[in-house]
Amino acid sequence: MLSLKSFTSIIVLLLSCFCVHITAQQAGFAAFAVFNETNRLPAGCTDGYESAHDEVLYTVPYTYQQVISIIGSFANITWNRDNSTTLNGTDNTVGTARTYDYFGIRLIETIKTYEKPVNGPYFEDHTIAPSYNPALNISLYASVDSLSANPICGNTAVALNFTVDFCSTNITEAGAIFHSLHLQDALTLQEFLGNETFTGCQDSYDRGVHYSNPSTTFGEDYEAVPTTTPIASTKGATKPCHGFGAIATAIVAMFR
Repeated sequence: MLSLKSFTSIIVLLLSCFCVHITAQQAGFAAFAVFNETNRLPAGCTDGYESAHDEVLYTVPYTYQQVISIIGSFANITWNRDNSTTLNGTDNTVGTARTYDYFGIRLIETIKTYEKPVNGPYFEDHTIAPSYNPALNISLYASVDSLSANPICGNTAVALNFTVDFCSTNITEAGAIFHSLHLQDALTLQEFLGNETFTGCQDSYDRGVHYSNPSTTFGEDYEAVPTTTPIASTKGATKPCHGFGAIATAIVAMFR
């Protein structure tokens, strides 16, 4: 038969597990509250979140004009996710937001900067509103989620740069999602254009410059891009549970 002390310890353990499980959702609700009230992201990473950075570099052997014909509409995301997206404003205009579902997360992305010169380079940057994924129990939002497309090799290739600065209750999971998503974006774009792989400039243009593609699986001469890099840690993910810890300690002490 369990002693009262053992029974209490089990209850404490269950409370701790419950606490860890709800933390991401609680933190997510806090970020949602700020966004819903002000229509702005929280300043920095709120309590319970950590900040991180992820970057994917990829070069496709196609002209800038060919690339822009695929990626040059904020409303059209068939090349990187799906086309079940809605806009709340004019395409390719600062302040316009698109909404769609991905990885079980409802994403709302709002344009901050949009530049599409005829001959390049292309640059688009948007925010990602606070989102919560119940399957993974993570919350995230991003102040920067940008894509640049820079013509190189005399416009016979385009160097892509996908950069995201984000806050999440689990930067490992969120970073993996962003990295996978952006790499898949690049590979799908390449497939749409004919699926040729960039191996280097074919003439004197930019010779020796290290434009290259990820992993030996996808191309040659890869210049590795680090995995998701933490920027700073709030170490606040367990703060909503401090009350449980104090209660647990007190209960156990009663039966010593």
